[in-house]
Amino acid sequence: MRVVSLFLLLIVAMACGQPQRNDRPIATPAGAGAPAPTVIVAAPEPYPAPGGAYPTPGEAYPAPVATAAATLGAPEATVVPDATIDIVIGTHRLEAEVVATPEKRSVGLMFRDALPENRGMLFVFAGPYTGTFWMRNTRIPLSIAFISKERRILNIEDMQPFDEITQHAPRGEAFYALEVNQGWFAARGIKPGDEVAFELPPDLVIR
Repeated sequence: MRVVSLFLLLIVAMACGQPQRNDRPIATPAGAGAPAPTVIVAAPEPYPAPGGAYPTPGEAYPAPVATAAATLGAPEATVVPDATIDIVIGTHRLEAEVVATPEKRSVGLMFRDALPENRGMLFVFAGPYTGTFWMRNTRIPLSIAFISKERRILNIEDMQPFDEITQHAPRGEAFYALEVNQGWFAARGIKPGDEVAFELPPDLVIR
């Protein structure tokens, strides 16, 4: 009996001397030569794209996003016209950039530092225009002629640089608006009722 007891004690002693199994990794103190654990950070969800460049009536426009070019003082982008045509009013001729889409009409002559003497911009609308013009981000003093479907001048307004208060509206149904350097019409005796002659490109998209 004593031999059996000694044998059992020997087995227990041997079991206590074996290393314990551990399925979990044992943390190694920093600087002990073990590589640092890799941390995986989930990529953020992409920022939802805005619903469109132009909000519906009554909604606010999105705040402008600062770009690297703007931060470095690069000049703002000016609009690329849909076409360039010649316009004749009486005996006077000028070259006009045509803008016929909402995106391009909304920029117009913004961010320009100068406009050649016999150069202008013709705004073409798909239907009678009932809104107003103002001078946000516009550095050049301008005159605007609102023009009817029959291509006669309805009224002429002078517009001052950066004036966001004064609203300039057509006096009648305007299908076109022509912006030129301020005083261009007056210096040539051009007035309401005068005919404005031009030809639009046949493939011009107006919307």
